[in-house]
Amino acid sequence: MSGDTLYSTVDFSQKNHGKRAADKTSAGKEDDVTYATVKFGEAPSRQQQQAASSSTAGKEDGVTYATVKFGEAPSRQQQQAASSSTVDPTAGKAPPYRWAALVLAGLYVLSVAAIIFLTVYISDIQTKNLELQSQYSKLGRNYTNISATVLHMQTKYLELERNYTNISATVSNLTVERKQIQYRYSELEKNYSNISAKYSALDQYCPVTDTSSKERVCKACPQNWELFNGKCYYFSTDRMNWTSSRDNCTSLGGHLVIIESDGEQGFLSDKAWNITQGANITNEEEKSYWIGLTDAVTEGTWLWVDGIPLIGNDQAKFWFTWTNGKEPDDYKGDDPSGEDCAQLQPKRNSQKTWFDTSCKKQNKRICETKAVIA
Repeated sequence: MSGDTLYSTVDFSQKNHGKRAADKTSAGKEDDVTYATVKFGEAPSRQQQQAASSSTAGKEDGVTYATVKFGEAPSRQQQQAASSSTVDPTAGKAPPYRWAALVLAGLYVLSVAAIIFLTVYISDIQTKNLELQSQYSKLGRNYTNISATVLHMQTKYLELERNYTNISATVSNLTVERKQIQYRYSELEKNYSNISAKYSALDQYCPVTDTSSKERVCKACPQNWELFNGKCYYFSTDRMNWTSSRDNCTSLGGHLVIIESDGEQGFLSDKAWNITQGANITNEEEKSYWIGLTDAVTEGTWLWVDGIPLIGNDQAKFWFTWTNGKEPDDYKGDDPSGEDCAQLQPKRNSQKTWFDTSCKKQNKRICETKAVIA
Protein backbone atom coordinates (compact mmCIF):
# COMPACT_ATOMS: atom_id res chain seq x y z
CA MET A 1 0.00 0.00 0.00
CA SER A 2 2.10 2.71 -1.44
CA GLY A 3 -0.56 5.21 -0.87
CA ASP A 4 -0.73 4.72 2.94
CA THR A 5 0.75 7.53 5.11
CA LEU A 6 2.30 6.75 8.57
CA TYR A 7 1.81 9.50 11.16
CA SER A 8 2.86 7.64 14.32
CA THR A 9 3.80 4.25 15.67
CA VAL A 10 2.84 2.81 19.10
CA ASP A 11 5.27 0.13 20.20
CA PHE A 12 4.38 -1.99 23.27
CA SER A 13 7.38 -4.01 24.40
CA GLN A 14 9.23 -5.24 27.53
CA LYS A 15 12.51 -3.71 26.52
CA ASN A 16 14.41 -1.80 29.17
CA HIS A 17 15.03 1.70 27.82
CA GLY A 18 17.83 2.55 30.13
CA LYS A 19 18.53 3.52 33.65
CA ARG A 20 16.53 6.77 33.63
CA ALA A 21 13.38 4.98 32.53
CA ALA A 22 13.94 2.32 35.14
CA ASP A 23 14.43 4.97 37.82
CA LYS A 24 11.24 6.73 36.82
CA THR A 25 9.13 3.61 36.61
CA SER A 26 10.56 1.78 39.62
CA ALA A 27 10.95 4.59 42.23
CA GLY A 28 8.79 3.52 45.13
CA LYS A 29 6.91 1.04 42.82
CA GLU A 30 8.76 -2.24 42.60
CA ASP A 31 6.01 -3.99 40.52
CA ASP A 32 5.75 -1.33 37.73
CA VAL A 33 6.95 -2.74 34.25
CA THR A 34 6.87 -1.08 30.82
CA TYR A 35 4.89 -3.29 28.48
CA ALA A 36 4.46 -0.92 25.47
CA THR A 37 5.98 2.14 23.95
CA VAL A 38 4.03 4.57 21.83
CA LYS A 39 6.12 6.28 19.15
CA PHE A 40 4.81 9.25 17.21
CA GLY A 41 6.22 9.76 13.72
CA GLU A 42 6.89 13.09 12.13
CA ALA A 43 3.77 14.65 10.66
CA PRO A 44 3.91 15.14 6.78
CA SER A 45 4.17 18.62 5.42
CA ARG A 46 1.26 20.39 3.73
CA GLN A 47 2.68 19.58 0.21
CA GLN A 48 3.09 15.92 1.14
CA GLN A 49 -0.44 15.89 2.50
CA GLN A 50 -1.78 17.48 -0.72
CA ALA A 51 0.16 15.03 -2.85
CA ALA A 52 -1.06 12.18 -0.81
CA SER A 53 -4.55 13.49 -1.06
CA SER A 54 -4.45 13.67 -4.84
CA SER A 55 -3.01 10.20 -5.22
CA THR A 56 -5.46 8.64 -2.92
CA ALA A 57 -8.54 10.40 -3.91
CA GLY A 58 -11.53 8.25 -3.37
CA LYS A 59 -9.72 6.05 -0.90
CA GLU A 60 -10.03 8.00 2.25
CA ASP A 61 -10.81 4.95 4.34
CA GLY A 62 -7.48 3.28 3.45
CA VAL A 63 -5.23 5.84 5.14
CA THR A 64 -3.19 4.52 8.08
CA TYR A 65 -2.95 7.12 10.79
CA ALA A 66 -1.12 5.03 13.39
CA THR A 67 0.31 1.58 13.91
CA VAL A 68 0.16 -0.03 17.30
CA LYS A 69 2.41 -2.98 17.89
CA PHE A 70 1.78 -5.13 20.96
CA GLY A 71 4.70 -7.07 22.22
CA GLU A 72 4.51 -10.22 24.23
CA ALA A 73 3.85 -9.66 27.88
CA PRO A 74 6.81 -10.64 30.02
CA SER A 75 6.54 -13.64 32.25
CA ARG A 76 6.54 -13.47 36.08
CA GLN A 77 10.14 -14.71 36.13
CA GLN A 78 11.16 -11.92 33.76
CA GLN A 79 9.34 -9.34 35.94
CA GLN A 80 11.11 -10.62 39.03
CA ALA A 81 14.42 -10.55 37.20
CA ALA A 82 13.74 -7.02 36.04
CA SER A 83 12.81 -5.99 39.55
CA SER A 84 15.95 -7.52 40.98
CA SER A 85 18.08 -5.92 38.30
CA THR A 86 16.63 -2.49 39.15
CA VAL A 87 18.42 -1.36 42.36
CA ASP A 88 16.92 1.53 44.42
CA PRO A 89 19.74 4.00 45.16
CA THR A 90 17.99 5.05 48.41
CA ALA A 91 17.93 1.50 49.80
CA GLY A 92 19.22 1.37 53.43
CA LYS A 93 18.36 5.05 54.05
CA ALA A 94 15.34 6.48 55.85
CA PRO A 95 13.04 8.09 53.35
CA PRO A 96 12.62 11.89 53.68
CA TYR A 97 9.04 11.67 54.80
CA ARG A 98 10.15 9.67 57.85
CA TRP A 99 12.45 12.50 58.89
CA ALA A 100 9.59 14.92 58.48
CA ALA A 101 7.38 12.65 60.58
CA LEU A 102 10.03 12.50 63.32
CA VAL A 103 10.40 16.28 63.29
CA LEU A 104 6.65 16.71 63.41
CA ALA A 105 6.41 14.19 66.26
CA GLY A 106 9.12 16.05 68.19
CA LEU A 107 7.39 19.34 67.60
CA TYR A 108 4.15 17.78 68.73
CA VAL A 109 5.73 16.46 71.94
CA LEU A 110 7.31 19.85 72.59
CA SER A 111 3.99 21.54 71.92
CA VAL A 112 2.19 19.20 74.31
CA ALA A 113 4.88 19.75 76.96
CA ALA A 114 4.70 23.51 76.42
CA ILE A 115 0.92 23.40 76.67
CA ILE A 116 1.10 21.38 79.90
CA PHE A 117 3.74 23.72 81.31
CA LEU A 118 1.78 26.80 80.33
CA THR A 119 -1.40 25.26 81.74
CA VAL A 120 0.29 24.55 85.09
CA TYR A 121 2.03 27.95 85.05
CA ILE A 122 -1.18 29.80 84.22
CA SER A 123 -3.05 27.80 86.87
CA ASP A 124 -0.37 28.73 89.43
CA ILE A 125 -0.52 32.36 88.35
CA GLN A 126 -4.30 32.29 88.61
CA THR A 127 -4.03 30.79 92.11
CA LYS A 128 -1.52 33.44 93.13
CA ASN A 129 -3.67 36.07 91.50
CA LEU A 130 -6.64 34.88 93.54
CA GLU A 131 -4.51 34.98 96.69
CA LEU A 132 -3.29 38.47 95.83
CA GLN A 133 -6.84 39.57 95.12
CA SER A 134 -7.89 38.14 98.49
CA GLN A 135 -5.00 39.91 100.21
CA TYR A 136 -5.79 43.08 98.31
CA SER A 137 -9.41 42.86 99.42
CA LYS A 138 -8.27 42.24 103.00
CA LEU A 139 -5.87 45.18 102.81
CA GLY A 140 -8.65 47.27 101.36
CA ARG A 141 -10.90 46.38 104.28
CA ASN A 142 -8.06 47.04 106.72
CA TYR A 143 -7.36 50.35 105.05
CA THR A 144 -11.03 51.27 105.31
CA ASN A 145 -11.08 50.29 108.98
CA ILE A 146 -7.85 52.16 109.67
CA SER A 147 -9.13 55.20 107.80
CA ALA A 148 -12.28 55.12 109.88
CA THR A 149 -10.21 54.72 113.04
CA VAL A 150 -7.92 57.59 112.03
CA LEU A 151 -10.93 59.76 111.29
CA HIS A 152 -12.41 58.84 114.65
CA MET A 153 -9.11 59.58 116.37
CA GLN A 154 -8.83 62.90 114.57
CA THR A 155 -12.32 63.78 115.74
CA LYS A 156 -11.41 62.76 119.27
CA TYR A 157 -8.15 64.71 119.01
CA LEU A 158 -10.01 67.84 117.93
CA GLU A 159 -12.46 67.32 120.75
CA LEU A 160 -9.62 66.84 123.23
CA GLU A 161 -7.89 69.91 121.84
CA ARG A 162 -11.05 71.95 122.37
CA ASN A 163 -11.39 70.51 125.85
CA TYR A 164 -7.74 71.31 126.53
CA THR A 165 -8.25 74.88 125.36
CA ASN A 166 -11.31 75.21 127.56
CA ILE A 167 -9.54 73.61 130.51
CA SER A 168 -6.49 75.83 129.97
CA ALA A 169 -8.72 78.89 130.00
CA THR A 170 -10.46 77.59 133.11
CA VAL A 171 -7.12 76.87 134.79
CA SER A 172 -5.90 80.34 133.88
CA ASN A 173 -9.03 81.87 135.36
CA LEU A 174 -8.73 79.67 138.44
CA THR A 175 -5.08 80.65 138.79
CA VAL A 176 -6.03 84.32 138.75
CA GLU A 177 -8.82 83.65 141.22
CA ARG A 178 -6.48 81.59 143.40
CA LYS A 179 -3.97 84.46 143.48
CA GLN A 180 -6.75 86.85 144.38
CA ILE A 181 -7.97 84.48 147.08
CA GLN A 182 -4.42 84.03 148.35
CA TYR A 183 -3.99 87.77 148.48
CA ARG A 184 -7.30 88.15 150.32
CA TYR A 185 -6.37 85.29 152.62
CA SER A 186 -3.03 86.94 153.32
CA GLU A 187 -4.79 90.18 154.10
CA LEU A 188 -7.27 88.36 156.32
CA GLU A 189 -4.39 86.59 158.04
CA LYS A 190 -2.71 89.91 158.70
CA ASN A 191 -5.95 91.36 160.00
CA TYR A 192 -6.48 88.29 162.15
CA SER A 193 -2.96 88.52 163.49
CA ASN A 194 -3.46 92.18 164.24
CA ILE A 195 -6.80 91.54 165.88
CA SER A 196 -5.39 88.59 167.79
CA ALA A 197 -2.46 90.68 168.93
CA LYS A 198 -4.78 93.46 169.96
CA TYR A 199 -7.09 91.02 171.68
CA SER A 200 -4.14 89.41 173.41
CA ALA A 201 -2.89 92.85 174.37
CA LEU A 202 -6.38 93.65 175.58
CA ASP A 203 -6.30 90.59 177.81
CA GLN A 204 -2.81 91.47 178.94
CA TYR A 205 -3.32 95.16 179.56
CA CYS A 206 -7.02 95.04 180.38
CA PRO A 207 -7.75 91.72 182.06
CA VAL A 208 -11.27 90.74 183.05
CA THR A 209 -11.70 91.39 186.77
CA ASP A 210 -15.30 90.25 187.05
CA THR A 211 -16.26 87.17 185.03
CA SER A 212 -19.98 87.67 185.55
CA SER A 213 -19.99 91.23 184.26
CA LYS A 214 -16.82 90.76 182.19
CA GLU A 215 -15.58 94.03 183.53
CA ARG A 216 -12.03 94.88 182.58
CA VAL A 217 -9.50 96.98 184.42
CA CYS A 218 -6.79 98.33 182.16
CA LYS A 219 -3.17 98.68 183.33
CA ALA A 220 -0.01 100.11 181.80
CA CYS A 221 1.64 96.68 181.55
CA PRO A 222 0.41 93.23 180.60
CA GLN A 223 -0.68 90.91 183.34
CA ASN A 224 2.27 89.54 185.36
CA TRP A 225 4.58 92.26 184.01
CA GLU A 226 6.26 94.93 186.19
CA LEU A 227 6.04 98.64 185.35
CA PHE A 228 9.11 100.87 185.72
CA ASN A 229 9.81 104.23 184.17
CA GLY A 230 7.47 103.75 181.17
CA LYS A 231 8.61 100.19 180.49
CA CYS A 232 7.21 96.81 181.38
CA TYR A 233 9.39 93.89 182.54
CA TYR A 234 8.63 90.19 182.71
CA PHE A 235 10.63 87.95 185.05
CA SER A 236 10.15 84.33 183.95
CA THR A 237 10.05 81.34 186.23
CA ASP A 238 11.01 78.71 183.63
CA ARG A 239 14.46 78.24 182.10
CA MET A 240 15.77 78.23 178.53
CA ASN A 241 19.05 78.80 176.69
CA TRP A 242 19.83 82.32 175.51
CA THR A 243 18.52 81.88 171.92
CA SER A 244 15.21 80.32 173.04
CA SER A 245 14.81 83.04 175.66
CA ARG A 246 15.25 85.75 173.03
CA ASP A 247 12.62 84.12 170.79
CA ASN A 248 10.18 83.72 173.67
CA CYS A 249 10.38 87.38 174.59
CA THR A 250 9.73 88.29 170.97
CA SER A 251 6.62 86.07 170.92
CA LEU A 252 5.32 87.93 173.99
CA GLY A 253 5.53 91.22 172.15
CA GLY A 254 8.85 92.36 173.61
CA HIS A 255 12.58 91.45 173.64
CA LEU A 256 15.30 90.43 176.05
CA VAL A 257 15.93 93.39 178.32
CA ILE A 258 18.21 96.20 177.13
CA ILE A 259 19.65 98.10 180.12
CA GLU A 260 20.19 101.76 179.33
CA SER A 261 20.65 103.48 182.71
CA ASP A 262 21.79 103.11 186.31
CA GLY A 263 18.20 103.37 187.52
CA GLU A 264 17.07 100.58 185.25
CA GLN A 265 20.06 98.43 186.33
CA GLY A 266 19.23 99.07 189.98
CA PHE A 267 15.52 98.24 189.52
CA LEU A 268 16.28 94.96 187.74
CA SER A 269 18.95 93.86 190.21
CA ASP A 270 16.77 94.63 193.23
CA LYS A 271 13.69 92.95 191.70
CA ALA A 272 15.66 89.81 190.81
CA TRP A 273 17.16 89.74 194.34
CA ASN A 274 13.75 90.01 195.94
CA ILE A 275 12.32 87.24 193.76
CA THR A 276 15.14 84.84 194.58
CA GLN A 277 15.00 85.67 198.25
CA GLY A 278 11.24 85.27 198.32
CA ALA A 279 11.58 81.88 196.67
CA ASN A 280 14.39 80.99 199.07
CA ILE A 281 16.83 80.28 196.22
CA THR A 282 20.38 79.89 197.49
CA ASN A 283 22.12 78.46 194.39
CA GLU A 284 23.83 81.32 192.57
CA GLU A 285 23.30 79.70 189.15
CA GLU A 286 19.55 79.39 189.74
CA LYS A 287 19.37 83.10 190.56
CA SER A 288 20.66 84.14 187.09
CA TYR A 289 18.54 85.82 184.37
CA TRP A 290 19.40 86.25 180.70
CA ILE A 291 19.69 89.82 179.40
CA GLY A 292 19.80 90.90 175.74
CA LEU A 293 23.62 91.19 175.39
CA THR A 294 25.99 88.91 173.38
CA ASP A 295 29.35 88.87 171.59
CA ALA A 296 28.58 85.68 169.63
CA VAL A 297 29.01 87.50 166.32
CA THR A 298 32.47 88.95 167.04
CA GLU A 299 34.39 87.98 170.13
CA GLY A 300 34.90 90.97 172.41
CA THR A 301 32.31 93.13 170.64
CA TRP A 302 29.18 93.08 172.79
CA LEU A 303 25.90 93.93 171.09
CA TRP A 304 22.38 94.37 172.40
CA VAL A 305 19.58 92.43 170.68
CA ASP A 306 18.61 95.58 168.78
CA GLY A 307 22.11 95.70 167.21
CA ILE A 308 23.41 98.63 169.27
CA PRO A 309 26.88 98.03 170.76
CA LEU A 310 27.62 98.28 174.47
CA ILE A 311 28.67 101.88 175.15
CA GLY A 312 31.98 102.39 177.00
CA ASN A 313 32.17 102.80 180.69
CA ASP A 314 28.54 103.90 181.20
CA GLN A 315 27.33 100.32 180.79
CA ALA A 316 30.55 98.36 181.09
CA LYS A 317 30.61 99.29 184.79
CA PHE A 318 27.88 96.73 185.46
CA TRP A 319 30.23 93.78 184.80
CA PHE A 320 31.08 91.85 187.98
CA THR A 321 34.60 92.33 189.36
CA TRP A 322 36.54 89.50 190.96
CA THR A 323 39.33 89.93 193.46
CA ASN A 324 41.82 88.71 190.86
CA GLY A 325 40.05 89.79 187.70
CA LYS A 326 36.78 90.92 186.12
CA GLU A 327 34.00 89.89 183.79
CA PRO A 328 33.71 89.16 180.90
CA ASP A 329 36.53 86.56 180.93
CA ASP A 330 35.32 84.16 178.16
CA TYR A 331 35.92 81.15 180.41
CA LYS A 332 36.08 77.89 178.42
CA GLY A 333 36.00 75.45 181.29
CA ASP A 334 32.30 74.65 180.90
CA ASP A 335 32.02 75.17 177.11
CA PRO A 336 34.96 74.94 174.65
CA SER A 337 33.29 77.61 172.51
CA GLY A 338 33.61 80.08 175.39
CA GLU A 339 31.19 82.44 177.12
CA ASP A 340 29.37 84.67 174.59
CA CYS A 341 26.10 85.62 176.33
CA ALA A 342 25.44 87.92 179.32
CA GLN A 343 23.42 87.04 182.41
CA LEU A 344 22.29 89.12 185.41
CA GLN A 345 23.08 87.40 188.70
CA PRO A 346 21.63 89.59 191.51
CA LYS A 347 23.79 90.62 194.46
CA ARG A 348 22.62 92.33 197.63
CA ASN A 349 23.11 96.10 197.39
CA SER A 350 25.24 95.83 194.26
CA GLN A 351 24.78 96.82 190.62
CA LYS A 352 27.80 94.87 189.35
CA THR A 353 25.69 91.86 188.47
CA TRP A 354 26.66 91.04 184.84
CA PHE A 355 28.50 87.81 183.99
CA ASP A 356 29.40 86.28 180.66
CA THR A 357 28.52 82.60 180.39
CA SER A 358 27.85 79.85 177.82
CA CYS A 359 24.85 80.59 175.63
CA LYS A 360 23.82 76.94 176.03
CA LYS A 361 23.23 77.33 179.74
CA GLN A 362 19.64 77.10 181.02
CA ASN A 363 18.60 80.37 182.73
CA LYS A 364 15.51 82.35 183.52
CA ARG A 365 14.99 85.54 181.46
CA ILE A 366 13.90 89.16 181.72
CA CYS A 367 11.70 90.42 178.85
CA GLU A 368 11.03 94.09 178.16
CA THR A 369 8.33 96.04 176.30
CA LYS A 370 6.89 99.54 176.30
CA ALA A 371 4.09 100.43 178.66
CA VAL A 372 0.73 101.35 177.14
CA ILE A 373 0.19 104.09 179.69
CA ALA A 374 3.34 105.93 180.60
